[in-house]
Amino acid sequence: MAGSVGSFIGMPYIWTREMSTGGEDGVMQVTADHTAPASLADGAYLALRELIVTCRLTPGQRVTERQVAADLGFGLTPTRQALARLDSEGLVQTLPRRGYQVEPLTIGSVNELFQVWRIIGPPIAELAARNIPAGDRERVFNDHLAAVQAAFASRDVATAIEESSRFWLWLAENTRNSRLLELYTRLEGELRRVFTLVFQDPAAEEIIGPGVRNAWPPGAEPELCRQHAETFIDTSHRLLLGILASWPSVVQAEVVPPGAWNVA
Repeated sequence: MAGSVGSFIGMPYIWTREMSTGGEDGVMQVTADHTAPASLADGAYLALRELIVTCRLTPGQRVTERQVAADLGFGLTPTRQALARLDSEGLVQTLPRRGYQVEPLTIGSVNELFQVWRIIGPPIAELAARNIPAGDRERVFNDHLAAVQAAFASRDVATAIEESSRFWLWLAENTRNSRLLELYTRLEGELRRVFTLVFQDPAAEEIIGPGVRNAWPPGAEPELCRQHAETFIDTSHRLLLGILASWPSVVQAEVVPPGAWNVA
């Protein structure tokens, strides 16, 4: 079993790769391990990243090292290291002598994000499906679809987003391709942030929910997995851009959360 630090379903955790007994080759599974982060810098990184991807620190918001350190309860050194790491991941911008800014979102940046996901997402789904024994694949896919349907039915959008994030991370793990996993991991935080931001709009659930739910129908064969991934990503992309384009903030350069609108 090998361990690696990551971000998982709204909580800091250290993810472990375990081999199931479901098939000859086994299936990598992402599991939450409630042990402490590997270092203070890792702990600061995980806590701050979670605030960003769940939009509790909103796109464009400015922060300082001292402010973040005080709010999170970490020293300046681990906080500085965490901010540098998030800068390298594109989640914050360093503003020389002025602190840091949570990476703003624009229609252009969201469009680029989905274009990259469209390139790597379908191959991730197909390759993972080829590596996972059919029985395990069908069970996990069905459980995922049921969980998302239940979350939307109860209007628990946060859980639906978390379940989708967990499912895609599981797929990326099961490609057994470290480069694909690295590429997807770099996208995962931004994708969670965009979905979380858009679903703050009361209209989003009615407009986006049915389309996203129905974009991934039953069927877990590798070729179908690629097709479902293409449909899911394309549908999400189109509907999210439609919502964002209706926001008053789009006349400006940056996408602003609905609660921050100040329209005369």
